[in-house]
Amino acid sequence: LHKAIRRQRQMCIRDRLALFVAFAMMLFFSIWPGIDLDVSLVFWDDGFRLGEDRFLVSVRDLNRALPSVLLPGLACVLLAMPFFAGLRRIFHPYKLLLVLTFFALGPGAIVHILKTLLARARPQQLGEFGGDLFFTPVLSLDGACARSCSFPSGESSTAIALLAFTILLPARLRLICAAILMPFIVVVSLNRVAMGAHFLSDVLIAWPLMLAVFLCLHRLFLKYRYAIDAAFSRSSGGSRRAAG
Repeated sequence: LHKAIRRQRQMCIRDRLALFVAFAMMLFFSIWPGIDLDVSLVFWDDGFRLGEDRFLVSVRDLNRALPSVLLPGLACVLLAMPFFAGLRRIFHPYKLLLVLTFFALGPGAIVHILKTLLARARPQQLGEFGGDLFFTPVLSLDGACARSCSFPSGESSTAIALLAFTILLPARLRLICAAILMPFIVVVSLNRVAMGAHFLSDVLIAWPLMLAVFLCLHRLFLKYRYAIDAAFSRSSGGSRRAAG
């Protein structure tokens, strides 16, 4: 019991730490907003030329394609569990449901809500870079972007969210897989800055923000993991009885 309580406290601390880092970074870029413009200016040469770079575009497209392949695959496995009991020996249903819920809530709903609420224009839309909109700091509510806005970066959120899939692996392989994914996550995130599609703050803040969402959900799903897994076991048993 004491071990379980200690683990819950540690997980709660992780949740709060991730949220603290996200808000601290928001505050930092709000106090020194010029950093965003200065970094974007590095990649400006009468246009954001790297936006046409084939390698960067291919990396961006790969990052966009991965969730559209992996998430339906997870959903199919989850739906098949009532009919194939052996799948539950490979994957815990609560983990599959956790990953699907996280992508829907984090890179999906929360990113969309913040983009709409803050309406921050992208670098390539600013007057400083040939556009017709004005710059706003990361926490400003005065943005004039109408659609597909800048903060937070959807690509960066989706890229860092790929780490959630490591929970499906054996514990001994998770750190190795995360280490393999990190260079891809960094390239995907920072190439959006190089392309003029996002500010540095858009991509950096997305990382701890998505981590905080995942950790909060993980704590919740871990609490009810037996009930979730048992629900799929009952479904499997009911399916077999109905077939018999």
